[in-house]
Amino acid sequence: MSLQALSIQGFRNLTDTSICFSEHFNFFAGNNGAGKTNLLEAIYVAGTASSFRARENRILIKNNEPYFRVEARTETTDASIYYDGTRKKLMRAGNEVKRLSEYVGWLGITMLSIEDLWIVRGAPAQRRSFFNWLIAKVSPRYLDDLLEYRKLVNQRNRVLQSIHNNGNQGVLDAYNERFITMSNRVYQERKRFIPLLQTCAIDISAQLGLNDFAIDYHSTCPDMNLDRVQVEQVYDREVLYGRTVIGPHRDDLRFSLEGQTFQQFASEGQERAAAISLKLAEATIIERHTDKRPILVLDEASGELDTLKRQHLLDLLDGQVFYASTQFPSHMPVKDKNCAYYTVQGGIIEKTAPH
Repeated sequence: MSLQALSIQGFRNLTDTSICFSEHFNFFAGNNGAGKTNLLEAIYVAGTASSFRARENRILIKNNEPYFRVEARTETTDASIYYDGTRKKLMRAGNEVKRLSEYVGWLGITMLSIEDLWIVRGAPAQRRSFFNWLIAKVSPRYLDDLLEYRKLVNQRNRVLQSIHNNGNQGVLDAYNERFITMSNRVYQERKRFIPLLQTCAIDISAQLGLNDFAIDYHSTCPDMNLDRVQVEQVYDREVLYGRTVIGPHRDDLRFSLEGQTFQQFASEGQERAAAISLKLAEATIIERHTDKRPILVLDEASGELDTLKRQHLLDLLDGQVFYASTQFPSHMPVKDKNCAYYTVQGGIIEKTAPH
């Protein structure tokens, strides 16, 4: 599947426009702040109904505009997202979509950006977010389960805080059974995808010069299975802290290189290569589950890589690619592929001659 066209209204600093894309490589060049990342963000929002860098949709509305609308079209269908500050409306194939899980995944997207470094060097929450989105893009049930699980954790935390204040434990028992069930449903899906992520990321990382790169899943629950005994064992600690200390929301992905802890010993270039390997592994996994190659969206993703590894990265890219940087790459991936070039200046996107 490829993204054929995108229409943008009232989004960030971008001028309202409609753009047609190449089904292979699309390169965008412009100075920092010109709007390149905003364009990639619009593509991502059209495919996932969420931003890869903003938590609030209100931020996406252009100054002095009442709403934003982004419409995307592939060779087989179309979809759009509208937001006016209070109401979000999702459309797919001409029909309004009420559930996020019915929208996410209509257009497979894998985003690679300079911020991906934080998957490797950042907090566990950032690695969980990466892994959760990977699974959600191919498993609508997982997204539904995860959203319910998060709601349960928030409710359970409020109950634990209440117990800490007044000692009333009775309400907690009503939440525990469902909490255990939903924890194990989330774990069941994660168990399916961990070996896939390990295999794919390790294969790709080797091509980017990482030898003996390894990924391990560290769980707060033995064998990634939660039961009542474990919940009872942490009861005193949970009441003391007023929050749920066990379950999928506390787990982590950990990386190593040649047996050494990655976060402590890896260089910035190795961290970048690892982050890219994880994202390209995501694309491979999505393709295997959907029989469709997701589009690849890259925003200054090759920073900290040396020239040779940048060339390797471009050669690894397959399918439809959207690549933004301050300048067009000097090394073209495959010469006979159809490439389109665009300049971005002050939010204005213009097609330019081949480079």
